[in-house]
Amino acid sequence: MLLASGIYAQDNALIVKTPQNLDDVLERKLSLDKKRLKNNQFTIQIFSGNYEMAQVFLDSFSKSFPEKNAKLTFETPNYKIRTGMFGSRLEGVQTLDKIRIKFPDAFLLKP
Repeated sequence: MLLASGIYAQDNALIVKTPQNLDDVLERKLSLDKKRLKNNQFTIQIFSGNYEMAQVFLDSFSKSFPEKNAKLTFETPNYKIRTGMFGSRLEGVQTLDKIRIKFPDAFLLKP
């Protein structure tokens, strides 16, 4: 018969040493991921054409959908009105269906 005269165990304390700049690296990684995600989102284009008509469409959209932000941009040779940043195609299509009631030429842009 064997008898143990003592039991030895490890402490349950865990010490993790990390480089001082790890927080900076993680912050930069999160920032880059947000930018990448932003570039991979769907958006809805409402109009593309000259400046005068773009203003008319922008005003009309703002009155019809005051809860949605629309952005007027210029891409040679046209002004474009776009709205929304959707993480999934399904979310974009659901919103597009509502917008097409007033703006039938609107369409969903892929990232």
